[in-house]
Amino acid sequence: MTAVFINSFILFFVTIDTIGNIPFFLSLTEDAKIKQRNQIALRSVVIAFFIMITFAYAGRYLLEVIDVSLDSLKIAGGIILMFLAIDILFEKRKKRREKRVEDALDEKSFEEIIVFPIAIPFIAGPSALTTVILLIGNYSTNTEFQIPVILALVAALVVSLILMIGANFIVKFIPKQILHATARVMAFILAALATQFIIDGIKASFNI
Repeated sequence: MTAVFINSFILFFVTIDTIGNIPFFLSLTEDAKIKQRNQIALRSVVIAFFIMITFAYAGRYLLEVIDVSLDSLKIAGGIILMFLAIDILFEKRKKRREKRVEDALDEKSFEEIIVFPIAIPFIAGPSALTTVILLIGNYSTNTEFQIPVILALVAALVVSLILMIGANFIVKFIPKQILHATARVMAFILAALATQFIIDGIKASFNI
C-alpha cells in the first residue's frame, strides 16, 4: 500500500508539474490581492480534483464501451508520459504554457482563469488525466489499492495548493536554477515510470 502511494504520488506530482506551474500562476494572478489569489488557487485545485476523479472512473467505463483494454492504455499512456518527460527536459511544455498565459491575460477575468487555464490544463492536463485513469484502472479488481492512489492524488494537489499560495516566497528565495533542476530530476523519474508502464502493457498484451 505504501509503495502504491509513493509511486502514485510521484506520478501525480510530475504530471501536474506543480513546480513548473508556479511562474505561470503568478503571471495570471499578478493583479490579484493575496486573499483573492489564495481563493483562486483553492478553487482551481478543488475543480481539478473533481475533474480527475470523474475521468478516473468514467474514463475506465468509456474504454470498456469502445473495447480498449487496460493493457493497450498502459502502452499508450506510457508513451504519452514519456513525451511529457521529454517536454519537461527540453522545456517545450513551458513554451506552450507561456502561450496559454498570454491568451488568458488578453481577456483576464479571475473567475474565468480558475477553470481555464489553471484547473485545466495546468493542473488537470492530458498527462495527469491519463495517469489517474491508468492508476485507478490498474487496481480495478482490487478497490482496496485504489484508496492510496486517491490519497496520493489528494496529497499531490495539496502540495500544489501550498506551492501556489506560497508562490511569491518560492520565486523570491529559491533560485530558478534549483527549480529547473528539480523539475528535470522528476522528469527522469517520470521517464522511468513511463517505460515501466509500456513494458507491463506489452508483457500483458503478448503474454510474455
